[in-house]
Amino acid sequence: MVERSLHITVAQGTDTGRKRSLNEDSLLVAQPEDAQTLRERGVLLIVADGLGGHARGEVASDMVVNAVKRLYYENKEANIAEALKGAIRQANLDLFKRAIQEGNDMGTTCVACVIQDSTAYVANVGDSRAYLLRVESMRQVTDDHSWVAEQVRAGLITEEQARVHPQRNVILRSLGIDPGVEIDMFTETLQNGDILLLCSDGLSGMVEDDEIAQLLRQQEPEEGVKQLIAEANEHGGLDNITAIVARVTLAEENVQEPETSA
Repeated sequence: MVERSLHITVAQGTDTGRKRSLNEDSLLVAQPEDAQTLRERGVLLIVADGLGGHARGEVASDMVVNAVKRLYYENKEANIAEALKGAIRQANLDLFKRAIQEGNDMGTTCVACVIQDSTAYVANVGDSRAYLLRVESMRQVTDDHSWVAEQVRAGLITEEQARVHPQRNVILRSLGIDPGVEIDMFTETLQNGDILLLCSDGLSGMVEDDEIAQLLRQQEPEEGVKQLIAEANEHGGLDNITAIVARVTLAEENVQEPETSA
């Protein structure tokens, strides 16, 4: 009997950038040490970008990544996608309640990915992104919830115009602003050698997708993260820069079937 074993090589990094004095991005990688939990619930990756112009964006993003991790692994829902969405919904409600109590607007984006077995479950609110790099092609898995992204999808402006548009930082969906939130969910069947990238717009807004893909192909995940951050800073570093890179290895293993007695 042949089974496929999953191995994930993960690297992460964040940087304030060249123009900001405070890093409002947060990130988290959770790889359970317990073998059963790892097998059943998988590895969790999260990037959150605290909203500029809102009070305590760094608190909001930190609170959300830690709440999503706790709530996801506590959730007994067998459906991974629903468990992840449920964790984000509750994290949003908790953040909203805290903002009311403290009298502050507290908001953040959130892109989260669970890699379980050979499937990636990606949830997104805001304009932080998930990409999938496979062989020679890279594509954006998530959809940005931003004003410029809607204009691009409507054919009113180009991707190039969106990068420099004065309204490029206007976010249409985020956590912490309302008690309820709409969460996009995407499911990807992974192949051996796939690379997943989660990042804030401080990376995707500074570095072209083709350049990101080229760097990821050429480097191991740890060096790739360093190079991506350096490249975003080289292009101006206008915002905080955060990236998680996960490379997937699926190996076939021969497993001896248990003997049955006659």
